[in-house]
Amino acid sequence: MGFRCSPERSRLNDHLKGRPRPPYLRALGRAEPPTEVEVDGVRYFRREIFKHDSWAATAVYGDGVAPVDPGSGEKQDEKRIVCKFNRLAPLGFIPMRWLGRFLARREMDLLAKLQGVTGIPGVCRDVRIDGKKVRHVSAHAFIEGQPLSLASDVDRDFFDSLDRLVRELHVRRIAYVDLHKQENVILGKDGNPYLMDFQISLQVPNRRWWNSLLRILCDCDRYHIAKHRSAHNIHGSEPQRPWIIRIHRRIGRPLRTLRRKLLVWIGVRRGDGFASTEVAPEVGLRV
Repeated sequence: MGFRCSPERSRLNDHLKGRPRPPYLRALGRAEPPTEVEVDGVRYFRREIFKHDSWAATAVYGDGVAPVDPGSGEKQDEKRIVCKFNRLAPLGFIPMRWLGRFLARREMDLLAKLQGVTGIPGVCRDVRIDGKKVRHVSAHAFIEGQPLSLASDVDRDFFDSLDRLVRELHVRRIAYVDLHKQENVILGKDGNPYLMDFQISLQVPNRRWWNSLLRILCDCDRYHIAKHRSAHNIHGSEPQRPWIIRIHRRIGRPLRTLRRKLLVWIGVRRGDGFASTEVAPEVGLRV
């Protein structure tokens, strides 16, 4: 998920919405994220569901302080968090709860290791539903801002800060991996970059045989930052595409095309098969 489309295509797709996803293509099956959760001892109430796809359902929660009227000029003081409910629903006869727990644990561990780095949201450690601790949920502080894909006022300083942020990850032997999606980079209200969604990020062991892999993945991260600079008309030296990306595109593009066609075939998407033709596309694609 996470395809960016032009405003013209998006307006066309608004008239070509598919039907809601069937339960087997939803992380929680027929269920939705709970209306109430307890996180680190504080009760939070669901405010909005960002997206609900095959891998996870992501929603924003508030601590119950009544939001103020946006036009009143008063300060919004409700504390908000983001909860990602990883896959629980079985895939046919295949149980998937183990996958949801595994993905949540990986993401929480990476966020915990990156605490203190500017641009990383604060991690929440204890998530409970109906008083019971759950292990398929990762949670972190809500960052007010907008996805880089929708931002129009970014400058060179923003990308310099993003580059420093990603280098902080690399120093800790962590490759972000998913940086090709502009929706994973948030332009904060304070003007600084923040990284979201560490689901497929990778921390490489400090062993000689792993150094080559880390170097390749870090090169990919830097390449994608350079591509985003260019997309926002902030030009520098032309980045050289790492060989691993060339191979990935040869394999990944046909698979993405097939996936889109399948989603169109079952009626979840329409038209060109992009995510924006779904009934509830992810928040990063709302234009």
